[in-house]
Amino acid sequence: MNPVLWTLVQDTAIEQALREAAEPAGIEIRPFANVADALSQPEPEGGAILAIDAAAKLKNYLTVVRRVHRTFFFVDCVVFGPARAADQIERERAAGVDRYVPVPLDAEEFAVAFAETASLRRVKSAARLVGRSPAVNEMLRTVLQVAPTEVPVLIEGESGSGKELTARAIHLMSRRADRPFDAVNCGSFAEGVLESELFGHERGSFTGAVSRREGVFERANRGTLLLDEVGEMSLNMQVKLLRVIETGEFMRVGGSQRLHTDVRIVAATNRELETAVERGQFRADLYYRLKVVRIRIPPLRARTEDIPLLVHYFMAQAARRHDKRARSVEPQGMDLLVSYAWPGNVRELANVIDNLTILSREGTIGAAEVEHRLKEQGRTAAFPDLPVRVQRTRDEMERDLILNSLLSLHNDVREILRIARGEAPAAPARWRGYVEVAEDEPRNLEKLEREAIREALAANAGNRRKAARQLGISERTLYRRIREYGLGGGGREAGRD
Repeated sequence: MNPVLWTLVQDTAIEQALREAAEPAGIEIRPFANVADALSQPEPEGGAILAIDAAAKLKNYLTVVRRVHRTFFFVDCVVFGPARAADQIERERAAGVDRYVPVPLDAEEFAVAFAETASLRRVKSAARLVGRSPAVNEMLRTVLQVAPTEVPVLIEGESGSGKELTARAIHLMSRRADRPFDAVNCGSFAEGVLESELFGHERGSFTGAVSRREGVFERANRGTLLLDEVGEMSLNMQVKLLRVIETGEFMRVGGSQRLHTDVRIVAATNRELETAVERGQFRADLYYRLKVVRIRIPPLRARTEDIPLLVHYFMAQAARRHDKRARSVEPQGMDLLVSYAWPGNVRELANVIDNLTILSREGTIGAAEVEHRLKEQGRTAAFPDLPVRVQRTRDEMERDLILNSLLSLHNDVREILRIARGEAPAAPARWRGYVEVAEDEPRNLEKLEREAIREALAANAGNRRKAARQLGISERTLYRRIREYGLGGGGREAGRD
């Protein structure tokens, strides 16, 4: 869907250039006489581009830009003004200007720039992807280049960085946009279950197969299929996947009929597959089939200027979801959020904002509340000058996620009980238990992790898939921890939906 062009301009040459760029692309133009009229508009489903004439009668156009980004999540600001040096334009961009256009206009250059702005806005709005940093825009330019083709794409990025959103953006910008988009997490299933998930199975092919079932290769036929965490796939399954990619043919588990599928493959991983290939853990021929084009998603710590926009977005979502009044974060609190390392990336940020929105009593969330919540994450975000180790092993990150889940759960329950009793918020001493735990590693960490797993299993009636999802780890990791801590069984099929 095309974005709408909103205009706050007085210069007739700029108006003409905007009309000549927008109308052939089918972009609707809505001129406004003042800022209040523009800000009172509902956000269009396809997003909007707001064109601002710096020479117009505005007190401060950068103030307008900041208000726009606080009010809307899918609106880009294009400012027309006198020619400026590159460092000045960079300061404008940091202040919220998505594109600065020098006047007098170069018509051809502006037409190209406007087309790119419209394309980036189109893909962000379609995939509901929030961000305006150079790192995000550069990644999306690659998406726009590769989406119209049929080549496989390998998306690399840390856990929680937005790999599925990026895959969905590729699908929505492709010729298959009106066809199915399906996704399967290859790390969430045992090998036999994954084979059925991918290819389907015939009735009676194994215990519990009471009817025929289609796999994702059938369901996504003529569409796009995301193979998430493809690096977790066994070598045996890699052979079967390679055959489907090469021939388009497969058989259901327990079947004898060859079926054909026409899917666009997008694979995603948080592992370094090149290293896995060198170690013999991933087939080289499959790797090169999947990475015809490789897209790297920047971690949140590499695009910190997107954090305030994401905070406003997640806060508005949380307010709607929990029927709460919309919140805001005071500047010092926002500084803490921006300085935090975010090892869990956008997913972790969304979780923190959800928690702050639910538990905050005031309309504005203060720095103390943000600091307390970040300390739950077990990090040193309140002290940004201290070194923060961000390169950790996968096991370490997964253990942190489990511990954070337990600590957050305990704190949330205590906080909700305090609110229900009408008591005042807890004093900072509430964190002493966490500090004591951290000082007695690894014994207490293992004890906490064991308790977190036990509570998650109990809360989900033994369903391991749901428990793993609640803890923010893969089922494979959960099974391994269950065996290590003797929490019962360890068989991969137990506790499934």
